[in-house]
Amino acid sequence: MIGRRVGAVLVGVFLLAGLVWAAVAAGAAPTIERITIDETFADEELAEACGIDDVTSTVHGFVIQRTFSGEGTGVAQVNSVNIGVTSTAGDRTFRFRDVGADVLQIKPDGTLVLLISGQVPFAFAGVLKINPDTEEVILEPRDRSEEQLAKACDALTG
Repeated sequence: MIGRRVGAVLVGVFLLAGLVWAAVAAGAAPTIERITIDETFADEELAEACGIDDVTSTVHGFVIQRTFSGEGTGVAQVNSVNIGVTSTAGDRTFRFRDVGADVLQIKPDGTLVLLISGQVPFAFAGVLKINPDTEEVILEPRDRSEEQLAKACDALTG
């Protein structure tokens, strides 16, 4: 199982590298921006979902945004996401991560395709592929929202 996951990760890395390399080879040097995230907030949604009064979430991490010229077809933008979240309720804690890559492509017919891969908290782990203009889902991963929410609530309520 672990070997299959490592293989899938390597295939994904090579695919992403190929997409980025194709854009670079076409002469499109990206604009790169690193966005640092460091916030603490009252997490009313998680508190309500778990049926408790007070949850505080602290978010630390970054997003590296690579934007290509957008001329023609191919990769228009790549966002690398690496964010950790710690949610607390009293002396109880739940930690989770938002990691992965978001790739926006322009297809030859001009349509956009957004490929979201990785682990999205309270949503999915895997790959989600959508048309951002029409919101049509092209590829759908396994939904983990209820499973992860149950783990969070168990950790925060004891």
